Amino acid sequence: MPFAESRGRRIYYERHGEGPAVLFCHGAGSNAATWWQQLPVFAPRHTCLTMDIRCFGRSVAPLEEFSLPNFVDDVLAILDREGIEQASIVGQSLGGMIGLQLALKHPQRVAALAACDSSLALDHPVLLEILATRQVSQRAASVEQRSLGRWFLEHHPDKAALYAQINHFNPSTHSVPPAQWGATLMGLMQPGRMVPMDALGDVAVPMLMLVGSEDPIVPVAVAQEVAGRVPACELAVIEDAGHSSYFEKPAEFNALVLDFIARRARR
Repeated sequence: MPFAESRGRRIYYERHGEGPAVLFCHGAGSNAATWWQQLPVFAPRHTCLTMDIRCFGRSVAPLEEFSLPNFVDDVLAILDREGIEQASIVGQSLGGMIGLQLALKHPQRVAALAACDSSLALDHPVLLEILATRQVSQRAASVEQRSLGRWFLEHHPDKAALYAQINHFNPSTHSVPPAQWGATLMGLMQPGRMVPMDALGDVAVPMLMLVGSEDPIVPVAVAQEVAGRVPACELAVIEDAGHSSYFEKPAEFNALVLDFIARRARR
């Protein structure tokens, strides 16, 4: 099990397959194991890198180090350790925030960005209001209730249980008080840390904005607005999916992202 050294921590990652590199960045309710429905499909044609983001799973670090600059450096450390100059980034929720930071600050390392069900840490009034409201109203809800759509919960209770079990390997579920974890997540949305909407015009890499039609955090209308502000951005909506379309509708998700990378990723 390989680890990359980054800012004094050991960051866990895995490598699968061969071909143009794709790095998968999970959301705040997951870890590297969550991509089990993507790896068998992507690996025959891509070098696939999955990682436990710092403070998740096997990438042990104190919550004081939970920051986008640290996460970006961790991704670069993995790419450097594997000798990969450029990779397509597939980022869900928190992972999409990391992907946007990479696209803005290290575009030479990003072949393409698929931002999936992600607020991108944008300074957008609708997104900020939703996140602030959910911080209060969703405290008692389970991670699968917060992140998965109603259709999926009704039709795939077995996979919803698996989704929760994957999250249970994160310190946030067994070692960190809920209030502290919530404050840590909201810390990414503090003034001065968010991405101004005007910065979207500076994204110089091909981008896919992908969102579930039932995503309670990233409304389709906001995803459309974001896609319209990025020079080379496509929009895809997955019907009957919530905030984790990669997990809820893997066949549709995989087909859309693979097609996007094949057509648009820089070589």
